[in-house]
Amino acid sequence: MTIKDRTQFADSSTSLRMGSSIAISETELITISTDQPMTLGTKEVVSSSESTQETVPPAETDPATVPGVIHQGSKRHKESKHGHYGGEQQHKKQKKRVDLVKPEDDLKDAQYYYDNGLRKIKPYFFKYQTYAKGRWLGRTLIEVFDTEFRDRDHAFYERAIRDGRIKINGATVTQDYIVKNSDVVAHDIHRHEPPVANLPVRVVRQDDGVIIVDKPSSIPVHPSGRYRHNTVLHILMKEQGFKDLFPVNRLDRLTSGLMIIALSVKKAREFELMMQRCEIKKEYVCKVKGQFPDGVTECHQPIHVACFKLTLNTVHPDGKACSTIFERMRYDPETDTSIVLARPITGRTHQIRVHLQWLGHPITNDPLYHNQDFWGRLNGQGGITEEVEKELVRKLLEKGDMDDEFDRALATANVGLVHIDSAPDHPQPEFCNTCGLPSREDPEPEKRIMYLHAWKYQAKDWSFETELPDWVKEAMPLITTTAETTPSTKGNDL
Repeated sequence: MTIKDRTQFADSSTSLRMGSSIAISETELITISTDQPMTLGTKEVVSSSESTQETVPPAETDPATVPGVIHQGSKRHKESKHGHYGGEQQHKKQKKRVDLVKPEDDLKDAQYYYDNGLRKIKPYFFKYQTYAKGRWLGRTLIEVFDTEFRDRDHAFYERAIRDGRIKINGATVTQDYIVKNSDVVAHDIHRHEPPVANLPVRVVRQDDGVIIVDKPSSIPVHPSGRYRHNTVLHILMKEQGFKDLFPVNRLDRLTSGLMIIALSVKKAREFELMMQRCEIKKEYVCKVKGQFPDGVTECHQPIHVACFKLTLNTVHPDGKACSTIFERMRYDPETDTSIVLARPITGRTHQIRVHLQWLGHPITNDPLYHNQDFWGRLNGQGGITEEVEKELVRKLLEKGDMDDEFDRALATANVGLVHIDSAPDHPQPEFCNTCGLPSREDPEPEKRIMYLHAWKYQAKDWSFETELPDWVKEAMPLITTTAETTPSTKGNDL
């Protein structure tokens, strides 16, 4: 199979999106930098790569030597001395910063409740605090809020700064304040977290200072953006009594499957070294559009960030080294879909999803990378031009703004809300009697899941795998192990 590699792309400078946050993103509260260990409270949490998901060492057998391998994309990137392509796993030494917020400060007051198949949490007051990001330096405070965060409009942030709800280093400033290095930005806000699926966060194994967790779809791993308590870490702390949790790897909010979470800094660092030495392998399963090629398919297309604010990534010749190995497990002609095994070599954000899109087989229900209304007729297959990428970013940013307005217009009942009249043909909007924020509609069930599942973790002396999700079982009722692999023993000693 040959797919033309287009080489004209854009390098958008649009600002970073923090999970559509309504104020300073909590990602800053738990991440020192993309190259530094993640922190929770005042402890450090090891992050295995500069991205937050899908990092895996290369397979022991080089697929390039396996008959029937299909190589997709540009030349294979040179391995570093640690065996990682492009050396993306080598950490840079940076100044350590102390976290400003501890989960125990407010987790004890979190009030979960359950409705319509969803886990919800009552609105609460919260102070975001974060060190200024490098890209904020030299910009006015109002510009930072206008460009980085989409949940409120310009007038809201103007009032928040004027009223002292947004401060710099504990002091009230004007909206024209120029953000400087080491500034601490804070925002006091009444917080309405989005609901997540009411599914258990299962600890499937606990051994030697590590827990193996089966993460459901729709639940973020750690506090970020609009999510804080409706996250894997806080749910485990609140409901199962864990105190210090240090994720070794993380998954996208809509991705399900296995996570490794250390219970101490020491154990987390052990796993960090294992990742750097390519001693841990991961396998994902996904459901993609069309008849995926038989045999093994490699994709080595580099990936860059097209828009930070949207967390949008595309294949780009000047992007970072990126490699994924795919293998078709089953094709269903009735639905024209394939179940595919993915072995990510590197750990770029959205790596599996972007490579599948480039190959012309996007995940069937991927809300971002499978949408012809925005990507065009080819849906990004083979890459997009600079002009197309710019237009894509513009459309998606507009859609995000419209979605916010749509949610407000279709506001429905929630906790602590005041009812007001609306048109008879539409749900009557209701607004918080504390902060005036409209409630949002509950997400539909099909929007709580994506057909991407972290299935297996394996090292020299241990292996573990989760049960396959229902959408895989329905397509492959007899499957127990991956094709052409040695069956692993569930729950071998860690």
